[in-house]
Amino acid sequence: MKRRICLTLVAALLGASLAGCSGGTSGLPGDTTVAQEAKNTEAGDSSQAADSSESSLAGTTIRVLSMTGQISDAIEAHLDEFEQETGITVNLELYGEAQLREKLTTEFLAGSSTIDAFLMSPLQDMAAYSNNGWIEPLGTYLEDPDFDWADFSSAPMDQIIIQSTGEVGALPLYSSVQLMFYRKDVFEEKGVVPPTNYEELLEVCEKVNDPANNFYSIACRGEKIALTSQFSPFLYGCGGAYFKDGVCAFNTEENIEAAKFYGKLLGAYAPEGILTAGYSQMTQLFNAGQVAMCIDAIALYQTLIDPNESAFYDKVGVAPIPEGPAGRQSYKQVVWGSSIYSGSKNKEAAWEFMKFVAGKDIAADITPKGMPTFRASVWQDERVTAAMPEDYIAAYNEEIQADTTNQYGLPRMTAVSEARDAMGEAIVYSIETKGEGAELESKMQEAAQKVDQLLKDAGEYGSDYPYSE
Repeated sequence: MKRRICLTLVAALLGASLAGCSGGTSGLPGDTTVAQEAKNTEAGDSSQAADSSESSLAGTTIRVLSMTGQISDAIEAHLDEFEQETGITVNLELYGEAQLREKLTTEFLAGSSTIDAFLMSPLQDMAAYSNNGWIEPLGTYLEDPDFDWADFSSAPMDQIIIQSTGEVGALPLYSSVQLMFYRKDVFEEKGVVPPTNYEELLEVCEKVNDPANNFYSIACRGEKIALTSQFSPFLYGCGGAYFKDGVCAFNTEENIEAAKFYGKLLGAYAPEGILTAGYSQMTQLFNAGQVAMCIDAIALYQTLIDPNESAFYDKVGVAPIPEGPAGRQSYKQVVWGSSIYSGSKNKEAAWEFMKFVAGKDIAADITPKGMPTFRASVWQDERVTAAMPEDYIAAYNEEIQADTTNQYGLPRMTAVSEARDAMGEAIVYSIETKGEGAELESKMQEAAQKVDQLLKDAGEYGSDYPYSE
């Protein structure tokens, strides 16, 4: 019988920082294909290849670390079945996200960890963990015919590969994209349909805006740090980017146009107080009946349709975000992935657990709960289609299949928080002035200079920029 261990980790000071132990700045390479990843060089010790029968693993005990909540609920719900089928016992330890990261780092640095498999955030952890040699390459494992790696064809490979080898190092468990949520009853009353581009978006905003009755057209994040990720589809949608050739491109003409548009959109058509609005405020504004539209992460949806949270739960429509001059540019993020610890003594059994946690049953369980899978086949699974409206499925599939240069939704750099603060300050000014502020260009230039200095301080400037742009 499995042991489920819920622990609260007391924060401990690490002898060295994660970045310092990595031996230098880490980064992710550029475009790769699923086929290339699946056929790359062999993964570690060939004796660990996933070609043994499951019966030979009966009696093996593995130690797995995960964050608590979200996907861990689904893992626990199906874990008895996994143990009965494989004969593998799983000691599952659950932590809060920050505690999980500290626990993993502490044990890996010690060099004597008994961890076999673990969950992590690829955007935050993959580069550092893989540069330290803590992640087992999955090249050979992905050839396992029982796993169907080709089913993950829409997953952004550059977020889950190991730079030094080019191999996949984590299985993508679920994704995040940006969607547009709207009030179907309001749109019907006003005779409008979901906008597909920026021009139509402004037209709809003009028709439904009613500030005299405390009703506004749209809510998007306006708090200076929180807004950065949700501003990204507008930035890239106007043909801009955070960086070009390792230099901050925030002050380019395309980015300035994006800032003007975002400023006009929120300055003219969003509720008062939008400048303090982050993720949680988006659901509050929508559920309170104050806005007709909201553009934000897919995770909002479950709260918007919860009858315990909103009087408008049955009036929520879902559509892809509008396209800019450079197309539809939602980010595609791997929210959580699972990996095998390179020092594991039970890699074959750990792989069986990896297959389970990234399998179709778990995917069908978590997808209707706001954790959409990258597995293409699951979107035709009756367990998903029966639980989710057609417009949600269609909007998600359109976003996840769209070509985008907005791979991360955030500036990729060590000092990302400081960069978001500097950039966000300029966008806040644009919102305050409805996109017409005379100082916008100078503020964006100042922000770009601050970010460039942050890059230089971290050794990431220009030709030393280590990440894919």
